[in-house]
Amino acid sequence: MIFNTRSYRGNQTKRPSITTNEGADKKYVKISSEIIMNPDSTYPIIIKPYKFDVSQFGEKERKKLEFEIFNVSSQDLAIKLLDMPANMFKLKLPKKVKAGKSEKGTIEILDEYVSEEFEKSLTVELSDDAMTRFTVPVKRTIRIPGAGKSSEHSKK
Repeated sequence: MIFNTRSYRGNQTKRPSITTNEGADKKYVKISSEIIMNPDSTYPIIIKPYKFDVSQFGEKERKKLEFEIFNVSSQDLAIKLLDMPANMFKLKLPKKVKAGKSEKGTIEILDEYVSEEFEKSLTVELSDDAMTRFTVPVKRTIRIPGAGKSSEHSKK
């Protein structure tokens, strides 16, 4: 299931059904999220840029992006990766960000995916009391002048 948040704002709850071979009754799972319009106002961290856009507009290959995580809380926070597409990116994520400080990280597209366009995401979890999670979009568009229109690639 993919939950596209483009048209949603604020607190959202979805209850998709799950069909299994364990009886005739449908099973449901509850997914809760908070979709924030202004990513500069998130708490307890701010991730800049809030979307990892590794698009390439020109001949020069672009496959790496540096980002920064600002801890706007009063406690040191450990950060761990929860989910990202397997074998697609190389991610350097700080293990901890001290209260009131920031740390840098990088995301790099692996060579096998440099020629592809995609929209993916990665999710991190913080060590605060709420075990806050952040999902960051990762996007790649390729436009090379003189090469005609970029062919539409399958979205892996």
